[in-house]
Amino acid sequence: MDADQAAHALGIGKTRLYQLRSAWLRGGHSFQPISSGGDHLMPWPPEALAFLEGFLPLQNPPNYQLVSDELLRLCGFSRARSSVEAYVKIHFPHLVPAPERKPRSYRRFRRAKIGDLWQHDSSIHQWWPALAKQVLLLTVDDHSGLNIAGRFVSSDTTWNHFSHFRAAFETHGIPQSIYTDGLSLFGPSSSNDHSDPKSEFQRALQALGIAHLVAPTPQAKGKIERRFGTCQGRLVTLMAHANVRDWQQADEVLQMELARQNQTKCRSTDLVPFAVWQQALLEMTGSLRACPLPTILDLHFSLRTKRRVNNDGTIDFDGRCYEIAPTKCKSVTIIHHPNRCFWVCEHPPKDVWPTVLGSYML
Repeated sequence: MDADQAAHALGIGKTRLYQLRSAWLRGGHSFQPISSGGDHLMPWPPEALAFLEGFLPLQNPPNYQLVSDELLRLCGFSRARSSVEAYVKIHFPHLVPAPERKPRSYRRFRRAKIGDLWQHDSSIHQWWPALAKQVLLLTVDDHSGLNIAGRFVSSDTTWNHFSHFRAAFETHGIPQSIYTDGLSLFGPSSSNDHSDPKSEFQRALQALGIAHLVAPTPQAKGKIERRFGTCQGRLVTLMAHANVRDWQQADEVLQMELARQNQTKCRSTDLVPFAVWQQALLEMTGSLRACPLPTILDLHFSLRTKRRVNNDGTIDFDGRCYEIAPTKCKSVTIIHHPNRCFWVCEHPPKDVWPTVLGSYML
């Protein structure tokens, strides 16, 4: 008889049949078959089933690793991703429509050290229900795959990117280079050619000694693009399940998910990003530099504009008149932190602060 007939006659599965066959081939005449012991797994608890019924409809397409992670976090119920997928397809097939698989076309390479290259981008998406879409800013280290920093902002502006990078630099240090797309906000060309910066963003990076690399196509910065795909597949579901309605709740969910991704083994490298990062810091093999003083960050992570000095020694800015220190200059430079403060300087700054004629809070 063939394998199917033998398995049916013995009342066992084909896997168990082949296990018995292998044992018989190894043991010969001394082989004594024993019972497999049956199914040792207990039925799934009611709270896990209730969670699946409420959580699965929020996903399209289904993300079984996310379901497994949430079962462990919320119900204390541990099952492998493959076990969760098999169970759901048997007991809840009506809640998980199967998406079409898409082929992968690009191979990804990594930089040699942490801090060699940080990939950065923004994603405008409906992350949680609101009148307007929200923007996710995300930065990923190219070598380790670590999520360096992430935050939700209301608009994709230069100042919001400045605030994002300032927090990342103060936490981790200064990288060698930053990789973005060619949007006008970041500047249409690289600053490595020693030409004048094309944007406020490039001006700030050049002042801090950071090379700005521009991706020619979306596929060229595949790590950050894939990471946004992962975030859209997980965060939107998590936001819906947590009933997120404000920015503080959204940030809590975001930081929880980024921390979980940093502790999850990468499929392509078989390494944990956080462990790779910590090991490089311990061995001092990274390319990160120490973060400058806060006053230097205030200077470079700012918006610049010029104003004419009035005959009475004042300037007009943001709809108001401000008195400044006496100066012979006919025009001055405004160093501006939106909705916070600004400084009035005699000359456009370079690496250090020029003469300050006035400092004001907004």
